[in-house]
Amino acid sequence: MPDRGSSEADTRFQYDVIKGLAESVRQMAQNMADLQKTQVDMLVRLARLEENKVGEELIAMKAETAALAIRVDVLESAEDRRKGAYNVFTWLRIWGPAIFSLIAAAWLIGRSVGIVPAPPAPPLVHYERGKE
Repeated sequence: MPDRGSSEADTRFQYDVIKGLAESVRQMAQNMADLQKTQVDMLVRLARLEENKVGEELIAMKAETAALAIRVDVLESAEDRRKGAYNVFTWLRIWGPAIFSLIAAAWLIGRSVGIVPAPPAPPLVHYERGKE
């Protein structure tokens, strides 16, 4: 017959082993929970860092875009001035001779009719021979 004391000791030993294993499992579960919390915290921090990096890049891109817009405005205004000067000279090249001819014809007609007075004549200087 088996000894009752030894059976109780075996049962107690098995109970202690199971209790130890249960405590180990509980401790491992707590460690896993802590590890998961740490991972979540790390992911949140990484997301913040990435967000800040994206924000910095966005600010840099906005500044660069503003600088490019100013540069384009300067170039466009220079191009407008160049085109304006070119158009003035083109207009004068085409219409200048006609306008000059009309003004000259009006002046000549005015002179012949008497509307436009003759320009003043320079005073005549008489030179005598032998005196200078």
